[in-house]
Amino acid sequence: MANPKRATSIEELHLVLSQLFTQEGRAAGDAFAAQPEDIIISPYSKCGTTWLQQTAHGLRTRGDMNFGEITEVVPWIDAAFDLDMDLNAEQVAAPRLFKSHAAFEQLPANCRYICILRDPIDALISLYNFFDNWMMEPGCIGIEAFAERHYLARKPPHDFWHHLCSWYEQRNNAAVLLLTYEQFKSDFPAQLERLARFMGIELDTALRDIVTEQSSFAFMQANDHHFDDHFLRHKREAAGALPVGGSTSKVNRGDSRETRDNLPASIADAMNARWDDYVTPRTGKDSYQALAASLN
Repeated sequence: MANPKRATSIEELHLVLSQLFTQEGRAAGDAFAAQPEDIIISPYSKCGTTWLQQTAHGLRTRGDMNFGEITEVVPWIDAAFDLDMDLNAEQVAAPRLFKSHAAFEQLPANCRYICILRDPIDALISLYNFFDNWMMEPGCIGIEAFAERHYLARKPPHDFWHHLCSWYEQRNNAAVLLLTYEQFKSDFPAQLERLARFMGIELDTALRDIVTEQSSFAFMQANDHHFDDHFLRHKREAAGALPVGGSTSKVNRGDSRETRDNLPASIADAMNARWDDYVTPRTGKDSYQALAASLN
């Protein structure tokens, strides 16, 4: 199978995404049975997943960075089969950690879960920028088309709004740690305490300092090769499933790509309308800010 080209249209983007994992691989992920002490990290795409993986892995290993890319030590459940990874294998430290982007009810039962929620507009922009020059040919798909025909067009249980509601409804579940991206950024010390306590790890001063340093933007940007998805890219490029030669980064590159400040008003209006139609009836919260405040 020839590798696809980077998408120049929404239709081509959907074709690329449909080939990312095999049906056999998805079935293997669906069949995974977690152990009671396992922890599945499952934010929506571009809502802090890698940041949380790095922080949790640092807690359980006292800052061990002996890995090529974070997916190699915190396996992605949906991708593991296609990446030649055994989900049932022992990991470098306990508790075992896994990644997903699934809604709560889609995940294996009878284990523990961590989810970070994020402002939907910020999540949209981050995903658009992430796909730039990897899944999409730069300049060919504008953010309006991406928002309207991809992000807003997704249906439950795969869309942002269903994912958010499924996790918010578990906020009182003792097996779930529910955080917000904004809290994790503005008050990292307190959120680190919560995370360590949930994981059953004693947070001594030395460990706190190690994890705080290695979870910082400066550290992760300087060590971006640990977080750039090259493990997945090389495996799936070799299988003919991904465009060859694209670049990715899960750490904000800080350049002049799409930002909230230049987002067209029509997109913000459409995102807010989706919140009103779907999230408010399920949560009673009329905005993301109100929902996030209720978790403080």
